[in-house]
Amino acid sequence: MFISSKSLLKCTISAALLILTIATAVIWIAAGQLAQPTRRPLQNYQRDWFLHPNAHGILLSSEQCDYGRVPCLLVAPDAEAKPGNRGVVLRGQLAKMGSKLLPYGQTRGILVLLHGRNGRKEDLLPVAERFAAAGFKCVIPDLPAHGDSPVNHVRFSADSFERDIAVHVLEDARRFFHEPDAPAGIWGLSMGGAFAIHAVSDAPNQWRALIIVSSFDTLQGVVEDKLSPLPAILSGSFSTALAHLTQYRGGSDLHLVRPDLWASHITLPVFIAHGDSDPLISLNHGRRLFEAFPGPDKAWTIVPGADHYNILVTDMPLYARMSAWLAVYFR
Repeated sequence: MFISSKSLLKCTISAALLILTIATAVIWIAAGQLAQPTRRPLQNYQRDWFLHPNAHGILLSSEQCDYGRVPCLLVAPDAEAKPGNRGVVLRGQLAKMGSKLLPYGQTRGILVLLHGRNGRKEDLLPVAERFAAAGFKCVIPDLPAHGDSPVNHVRFSADSFERDIAVHVLEDARRFFHEPDAPAGIWGLSMGGAFAIHAVSDAPNQWRALIIVSSFDTLQGVVEDKLSPLPAILSGSFSTALAHLTQYRGGSDLHLVRPDLWASHITLPVFIAHGDSDPLISLNHGRRLFEAFPGPDKAWTIVPGADHYNILVTDMPLYARMSAWLAVYFR
């Protein structure tokens, strides 16, 4: 069957337009997820923490921090209760490591815990339970566009409001716990790591130590990794379009999200952990972030077999390592 050159041209143009339409739709959706991620609702198992905090060995309060703009959870070890199961395991691991344990209920300082993208503050209650058992009070905010935050868009800490969240919730936690001079540390997971690094870069005197888990050096680099299977001419165009559309949809210019540059001003102690099987943020991004910190007091930990989602629950006693490391700077 003979197809005329005119018909062939029409088919080619139609196919090209279809591909362009699909690509535009995909990029539009991806930009929306970067600027305004899908919020996960509170899970039933998380509600149990509020009903039975003593079963986890903690005191738990839900508050509005940062002038009512940031929903927060405040967590402290309950001296009237025993540690929960996670706390018992952690304290046993710390004892075997020779790390000094405080009597349960006593604390060394306050930790600000920052969740990852698509997360919410309640996701970090198991983290807070463990750090409470290690002798820390914790404050966990909902980051913008996540959980119960009234803010609709997130910019990965690349604006003044988001940069200040960690310091403001720390100030609120000090008031809540009636400890205005309590030493503080900050812990960030994935996107929360970017928030943590920017916060410390802006206000280094507020913090004793910084822990980063599964985070990245540049957001643009992570995006380019996802586009790398495409031909170079397409991946470059898609990357540029995604950056512009993310900003158009209320998010940040991806090129401005540079934890490696923010890290270059930080000399306080830093601990970075990354899974060697992370498909979302490759190990190379974590390593380059670690190398961006200029200070001599830094620790790099690879978690064997860990991906982006199970790094905190592998066989490696990562919580014990983090807690023992923190204790050195909170004497």
